[in-house]
Amino acid sequence: MAPFSTPDIISEEFALSTSTGTEMALLVLARTLNSRLTPEEIQGVLRTQLQPLIGFDSLALSLLQSEQLQPIGPDHAEGFSSPEYQNQLRQMMQSGSLWSENDLPATPSTRVRARIVMALRVRSQSIGVLHIESFQPRQWTRDELLLVQLAGELAGTAIENARMSSQREEQDAAHAETLALLRAVQEASAEGICLVSGRGELLSYNQRFADLWCLDEAAQLLHAQRGTLMSHVLEQLADPDEFLFTLGELWERPDVAQHEVALRDGRVFERYSAPSIAPASQGKEARYLGRIWTFSDITERKATERQLARQAFYDSVTGLPNRVLFAERLGRALGALARSPRHLAVLFLDLDRFKIINDSLGHESGDQLLVQVASRLRDSLRPGDTAARFGGDEFVVLLEDVASSEAAIAIADRIVQALQSPFYLGEHNVRVTASIGIVLGSNPEESPEEILRKADVAMYRAKNGGKARYQLFSEELSLAAIERCQLELELSSALLNKQIEVFYQPLLALENDRVGAFEALVRWNHPRRGMVLPDEFVSIAEESDLIISLGEHVLRVACEQARAWSDEFDFPVLMHVNLSARQFETGELVAQISRILHETRLPASQLMVEITESALMSDPKSAARQLELLKKLGVGISIDDFGTGYSSLAYLEWFPIDLLKIDRAFVARLESSETLVRAVTSLGHALGLQIAAEGIENNAQLDAIRGFGCRWGQGFLFSRPVPASEAVAFLKPVQAD
Repeated sequence: MAPFSTPDIISEEFALSTSTGTEMALLVLARTLNSRLTPEEIQGVLRTQLQPLIGFDSLALSLLQSEQLQPIGPDHAEGFSSPEYQNQLRQMMQSGSLWSENDLPATPSTRVRARIVMALRVRSQSIGVLHIESFQPRQWTRDELLLVQLAGELAGTAIENARMSSQREEQDAAHAETLALLRAVQEASAEGICLVSGRGELLSYNQRFADLWCLDEAAQLLHAQRGTLMSHVLEQLADPDEFLFTLGELWERPDVAQHEVALRDGRVFERYSAPSIAPASQGKEARYLGRIWTFSDITERKATERQLARQAFYDSVTGLPNRVLFAERLGRALGALARSPRHLAVLFLDLDRFKIINDSLGHESGDQLLVQVASRLRDSLRPGDTAARFGGDEFVVLLEDVASSEAAIAIADRIVQALQSPFYLGEHNVRVTASIGIVLGSNPEESPEEILRKADVAMYRAKNGGKARYQLFSEELSLAAIERCQLELELSSALLNKQIEVFYQPLLALENDRVGAFEALVRWNHPRRGMVLPDEFVSIAEESDLIISLGEHVLRVACEQARAWSDEFDFPVLMHVNLSARQFETGELVAQISRILHETRLPASQLMVEITESALMSDPKSAARQLELLKKLGVGISIDDFGTGYSSLAYLEWFPIDLLKIDRAFVARLESSETLVRAVTSLGHALGLQIAAEGIENNAQLDAIRGFGCRWGQGFLFSRPVPASEAVAFLKPVQAD
């Protein structure tokens, strides 16, 4: 096979020497071979146009695909797959030449007697091969070879153009599909999406954007014609200047940004803004197209956030700031003390008797009372002062810029005066007072927790001092509070260490002056303090759960002692035991008493439980249910310190009471006035109740009590509370009788 290179056959004389048929064939080829034809169609055009001019039996194209020549269609050159022919084709494609073979000898393996093979090249790159074969021996003329050369060049160009056109069509189709997909995604999005040019023009947007910005079809058309879409958006903003300022910043810093946008109609949008950049391709640099904005309507979310923030920082009942917000404001106020010579003050308020009202009238009435208290509290303060509710019946006030403790006390007085008027809760009129602790702050280094602790200490001192009063904090109070905490810690271990003892004070039956019962009274045999009286530690126990275990211990010891004395002296000894309101609140009191009576083998008729009016009134309905159950057990029920509480006389008929015990304070005033004792005694007799008087310290008081018809007398005139070893002496005369 001899090479036939292009330079050897191309000459200016070719155009003059070719026949009219050849010129027409080339003209038809040039016009017919275009980018719209497939390689198979190009192969067919070549066969049709060249066959009359060149005598051949076979024409085939093979194209380079994945580094391998592949025939076009089922027709291909003979011997195409042979390794020898493939090697020759590769050499020819590398050189880019035209090869021809003439008068080939006949062989059994092939019919080809003459052949022209030409590399199809585009921009110096081989893309395939044109094969022309004759099955008869012949010599290819110079003009035939030149014609094949020109036809091959036209075919190669047409094939490459067709390939590029197909690629463009595929790219266009893929681009259109991508655009359609993006549009579908935009329209399916719950967010408003738009493209904004670098000049601030709205180039495109989805339907959700139109809905968010109230653009109907007519408005969209009008704004599109006038170019006023952005103006329409700005008109709806609460602060268009701020929006434009932010927009200017985005052009200077084209990074991703997120902002909230407030509208005039109250809605709030969240805007997410990101640069839109056309990537670099085909030698072109990346281009900045503008920004893509997405808008989400977060109006409901913002309302929820505000509601949650209010719930986090404000009391849901009164609307006052809560503990968290108050501590934050107090912290800021303390920090400001470093720049001011003045003080701040904190008032800690605890409502007196709120639990009684809340339990007796219901929680709805209790909430109404809290709302009214909060309103009066706000009205009593200066502008800029903070009133907060800490929960339950506790309120706290922050007074900033206070000149002295007298100024804080003056405001506390105003609060006390504001609470004196009755509160109207539906059909009920109630009165409440408040115990107020006051602390002055001037140290910016002090923590809010320390200030509140001091105010709390002062408030408890006010409450323990008689309620309905205020108390200014002092370091002495702090020391007392520390001592109180120490007592609580020691009390928790006193039961385990058997330091709690029970003393007994006799009750005298006034009809025969014989001891008929004992009242069990608790004492704390402290290893350092000696014998501690109940007034010093029972209130501490009641503020914690210690009163539950303490009360159970006293009840058990007293029942065991009553049983032991009854067995020893062979007659029933009646035992009075005091109960705390906290024991009633557990709901397990009846079961506990029943179990202890069973375990100590003491008949229920020998036990009389004493409970104060205030304890009964803390939850009257629950107390009545439990007293009824105790009554069914056979346990006697006594109201202790009668006349000092706030109970309605109607409750005397409602509760299953056996005995009224007149408070010692009334007995102490007998010499100046007998009215209250006489009234209580008459009331008890009218209701069929037994009457006992405690605190009898002289014979004059004893004579008066006898004269009123009281059945029982108790007091230092007969005996102080004594240990069981001494109390037993009162039973021996009874045994002798």
